[in-house]
Amino acid sequence: MKYNCNVIKDLLPSYVDEICSDESRKIIEEHFNECQSCRDLSQQMKDNSIETNLNVEKNEILSKHNRHIKRKTYTIGIVTSVILMLPVVICLICNIAIGHALDWFFIVLTSMLLTASLIVVPLMAESKKLMWTVLCSTGSLILLLFTCCIYTHGDWFFIAASSCIFGISLIFAPVILSNIKMNENVSKYRPLIVLGWDSIWLYILLIACGILGHYNMEYWQLSLSLSTYIIIAILLCTVVIKYIKTSKIIKSGILTILIGLWIGLANNVINIFIPSGSYNGLEHLDLSKGFSTAITDNAVFNANIYFTVIVISLLVGISLIVIGYTTGHKKK
Repeated sequence: MKYNCNVIKDLLPSYVDEICSDESRKIIEEHFNECQSCRDLSQQMKDNSIETNLNVEKNEILSKHNRHIKRKTYTIGIVTSVILMLPVVICLICNIAIGHALDWFFIVLTSMLLTASLIVVPLMAESKKLMWTVLCSTGSLILLLFTCCIYTHGDWFFIAASSCIFGISLIFAPVILSNIKMNENVSKYRPLIVLGWDSIWLYILLIACGILGHYNMEYWQLSLSLSTYIIIAILLCTVVIKYIKTSKIIKSGILTILIGLWIGLANNVINIFIPSGSYNGLEHLDLSKGFSTAITDNAVFNANIYFTVIVISLLVGISLIVIGYTTGHKKK
């Protein structure tokens, strides 16, 4: 033989995968004419039936394991549901036995629904467990609050419900929205959708507090104007971070300027909406008095601080923008 079998065996993997050079292929095929052993080995390597069978067996084993896990999970979920139903049944029997209305029964029922949504739903949901757990537990919590409010003859339901939904939305709204399929043109606005949803529930909470507390006009002016001012600041920061196509350094500069202006001008903006307010702003600026704590006029001291914050944020922000622009221009 012109070539040793060990040399041919080293070349066989690339030959079988058809990635070897034409010269190597010619050498191997010439060797096949002289060596039946290497030719048979090549046929065995081309025959992927063994690998296919292994993959089939692997998939069957995994499928059986998944079915076993699902059956076990469903069994645990059903047993847990039965256990949670025991207090409901006991409360129903006691209510009927003592001749009371079913008020406590509904409170216990909604309490068990809340517990089940936190325990059973994650076990039973096949996909998007966190999303379904949050949605079911929120709905159960609202039902529980509604039942308790009716039983106690209270008027606090809307405040409690809106505050719970607002708090849960702040944490879980981005997670839930990420699990919902959207059109590509709509999905890129998810941060703004989340911000809008949270803002709506914040306003609902403020309105519920105002109506229940019978507050005067100053409450409505202060709460709505201050909340809107904060939301606008968050909106601007979100737009800069998510939608402005520029470098991170330039974005940092823009955000520094926005935050500095937002802090420094806060009281002046609030005074626009509340003319009768005494929220001292930049109108009391007097740098000649400095920043000593010995200043007797707090309005002057605060105005000097606000002005300093604005100046520093402008200087730092502009510096970052210049650095980012220069760095990007050099890279280009």
